[in-house]
Amino acid sequence: SSSLQHGRWACIPTLACRHVRPGVAQQVAMGGGSSAPKEIRAVFIGMPGAGAKALAGRAATGEFPATEAESSASLEWRQVRRTFEELDLHLLGLGSQTGLWREHLPSCQVLVFVVDGSKDIDATKVSSTFQSAFKDHGLPEGTPVVVLLNKMDLVEASIGEERKAIMAASMAGGGAMTQCKICNVSAKTGDDVDEAVRVICGNTLTF
Repeated sequence: SSSLQHGRWACIPTLACRHVRPGVAQQVAMGGGSSAPKEIRAVFIGMPGAGAKALAGRAATGEFPATEAESSASLEWRQVRRTFEELDLHLLGLGSQTGLWREHLPSCQVLVFVVDGSKDIDATKVSSTFQSAFKDHGLPEGTPVVVLLNKMDLVEASIGEERKAIMAASMAGGGAMTQCKICNVSAKTGDDVDEAVRVICGNTLTF
């Protein structure tokens, strides 16, 4: 059964970013006994207009991508060295461009699914889009999932919590998913993005 959790953590900032070619990340070595750098490949997808590419850019650079060119840069793999977790985090922002999902989701190690939290959530549509990642685009069963409700700077905190609960209910039927964390963030302001990156790195997910 799916494990759904949500909450807040202290902020650990990202440190360095550089572009890397697709396919350079190795398999994640989450256990001990290996001296090779640990790596995680995280792919950001989501609903149309939710800001998945913007969040991937914010996570990679610490800045909001203010231009179309900066947003499009998320379509290339970028690497962030995480000294606290002692790993290299590889980030790719595909957004709602489903034509690219099949190419990258089979090698994804953490899926980041982004929803616009500033609007009423269509739970049925969100669930269908999410499930298609597993059923139609090759995301491996059991891949850890981080759901980000974006644009939360535009709504009151109480509304944000209500929409988080709606998301938790809509994701609970994901039979192919075994681990899921839901976070409220804002790509625009950067609110709680660093905390979400910590989750992506496995600080609060048991891989």
